[in-house]
Amino acid sequence: MDWAKEMAKLLRSGATMLSYNCPECGSPLFRLKSGEIWCARCQRRVVILREGEDESAVVEQELLWDQLEGSILEKLSKLSGLLSAEEEPRRVREIAESISTLLASLQRLRRLKR
Repeated sequence: MDWAKEMAKLLRSGATMLSYNCPECGSPLFRLKSGEIWCARCQRRVVILREGEDESAVVEQELLWDQLEGSILEKLSKLSGLLSAEEEPRRVREIAESISTLLASLQRLRRLKR
């Protein structure tokens, strides 16, 4: 694959090229719109540690955020199905409120992950 084309594609999609290089291949890293750091050449996510940060703690936190995000998305999917099948106005309102709360939580979580 032509890595220059992949990098150009990332830039066109709104990613930002960073001043950091991938620890594996040395290619420039990109910050995606989602906030993730990405290596175009390795085609994988990269975690940048701050000075003095414990790698295992960062990885553990990342896994926790990912699990939490997955749980929220799973609940949203289930509630979406319930909402489309529900006829009673009171239940529709309750389900919609739950969806709204979960969406707000998902938004806060994604901001924290950046």
